[in-house]
Formats: sequence, C-alpha cells, structure tokens
Amino acid sequence: MGFRCKITGGKNVEFDEGVITAVNFISDTPDASNARSTDLGVILKIVGRINFSLGAAVEDSTVELANWALMPSDKSDCYREVQIQVVNGGQIVRQYKYPNAFVMDYAEDLNDDEGVGTFTLLVKQKKDLTAKVELKGNFEA
Repeated sequence: MGFRCKITGGKNVEFDEGVITAVNFISDTPDASNARSTDLGVILKIVGRINFSLGAAVEDSTVELANWALMPSDKSDCYREVQIQVVNGGQIVRQYKYPNAFVMDYAEDLNDDEGVGTFTLLVKQKKDLTAKVELKGNFEA
C-alpha cells in the first residue's frame, strides 16, 4: 500500500508513494460529551520522508510545508486543499479530500544516523466547513 498527497492553494505540493509513509484519518469529538456532539473536528496526520537533494536537482517540497505551517491566519492561502489517495496494487482504494485545511502542527525530525529526515504534518478542516470533507472508497478497477 502507498499514499499520494496533493496540496493546492498557495504553492502547490505533491508527494508520491516514495515519500508518504503513513496517514491517519481522525474524527475528533469532545471527550466530555454524553451524546453525539455537533462539535466535530476532522484531522489528517501525514508522515513522510524528507529527501534532501544536493544542488537542488529535485525540489524539496517539505520546505513549502514548513512555510505553510508558519503562515499567519490573516493570509488567504493559510487554508489549502489537501487530497490523500490510498493506493493498493496500482489502484486507488480510498481518497480523502479536505478543501479548507489548515496546519495544526508540523514537525521535522532529523538525525545523522539514517541520513534521511522525517516530517509529520497535522492538518484540520476549517470547522464551519466540515461538511465539505470528502471520503471516497469502492473505486472500480
């Protein structure tokens, strides 16, 4: 299984199966609720490799992720569309689309043991637009 990630709005970013290593879909409701809450948050946790390129032979798109994470809320492109495709055997088996996502957290972990860094991007759909999140599956071969 592999993952493809496409982020549009502002400067576009794309990652293929060789970069993204894990994706978590999180539906978050208040823990203190005794009934189904209308206060629903929808989160994506995306983990991947940072592939450094000497001489800028290949653009390091994680730089754009870090810049997006630093963007203040008064900038219009602090909200972007994030699309994740889950690929199995060359076929898309699931797709998540967050049309108005913002960065909750972004982290880069670097060490000299492996020579490759990792990043973790936590994005959340803008709460008043939660109904616009799309989750698709059962694609035909």
